[in-house]
Amino acid sequence: MTVENPQFLLWVALTVLVSWVMPRRQLPALLSLSCAGFLGIYAPISLLSLTGITLVVGLALINGKGRHGLVLSAIAICGAVFVGYRLWSAAPEELGVIGLLGFAFYVLRAIHLLLESYSGRLVALSWQELIAYLWFLPTLQVGPIHRFQPFQRDLFRRRWDSEAFSQGLRRILWGYVKIVVLANYLVNNKYASWIGALDPDSWWYHYLDTLQYGLNLYFKFAGYSDIAIGFALMLGFRVMENFNFPYLARDISDFWRRWHISLSSWCRDYVYMPVFSITRVPALAAIATMLVLGLWHELSLRYLLWGIWHGAGIAICQRWQRSEAAQSLNKGPLAAIWAPFAAFVTLNFVILSFVITGAESISAMLDRWQVLLGIAP
Repeated sequence: MTVENPQFLLWVALTVLVSWVMPRRQLPALLSLSCAGFLGIYAPISLLSLTGITLVVGLALINGKGRHGLVLSAIAICGAVFVGYRLWSAAPEELGVIGLLGFAFYVLRAIHLLLESYSGRLVALSWQELIAYLWFLPTLQVGPIHRFQPFQRDLFRRRWDSEAFSQGLRRILWGYVKIVVLANYLVNNKYASWIGALDPDSWWYHYLDTLQYGLNLYFKFAGYSDIAIGFALMLGFRVMENFNFPYLARDISDFWRRWHISLSSWCRDYVYMPVFSITRVPALAAIATMLVLGLWHELSLRYLLWGIWHGAGIAICQRWQRSEAAQSLNKGPLAAIWAPFAAFVTLNFVILSFVITGAESISAMLDRWQVLLGIAP
């Protein structure tokens, strides 16, 4: 069951309707039951998985009163389960691999809670708050990876806001426009048909085909995020934005401030900053962050290479930004020319990275790179 199925929209409508007619004190129970019912019908194995993760976190933070040993053990358990699931997901299909709906997203939210408690920024929470947060249906499947403190604030300050409700409806509509019209119809139908008429050995075919992969990925993922944000707004919750026109970024660091913002900010806070505080080496922190971000998507060689590609790009970008040449180009009389050129270079750097994740094999990736770089035999 995905957000593109009509049943999902029906579930959204029922959850929103009931949430505004029932007593406010019963809202946490409704949010939990809505998610439990949805998973119980459409993804029962995922329901068991989410229950297990919730118990691990709750026993450490609530029953264990956040003792550091228990918190660290819970983090280790969540991390080990996640790695095990990723390894299992990479197994051959003949083994009957089972997909877990939203697993990658609610594990990061669980680890976020544990790390906040370990650092002392999370004072206390109840089982009711914990379950409502981890079982928040709008962001369960594909994020955004919202934080607990804003969620807790909205949970207790929630009031009817007709403007926010209308904005939520518009965001859901715009999300489906991105998915159905822009991604499915224009990119995957019309654009793909046009590319299919090109010579499959030509440079233009490989470039435009890779661009199609990136456009489809962006419009669908941004559309899913819009629907999640809109669904949350209609329930009275504000979830952080996840995309901000990333293909207009002026450099690769700026790209990651615009693309999958909730994940990149999670990695910044819990990977980049700790590594940097220990090593004082920004390049090492950037590469470590992008390796974690890449392997979070998939435990594979291609995402390892993808993480190195983006990590090295950010490290080079950081060094360039500190140079006198960069400062003069960004602020001097040539800025009007340099800005679009830098955005063009950044876009193509990202497009080349899609060759890594979009290729079926390492050999296919190398073949496409050879064509795009003009070094094909």
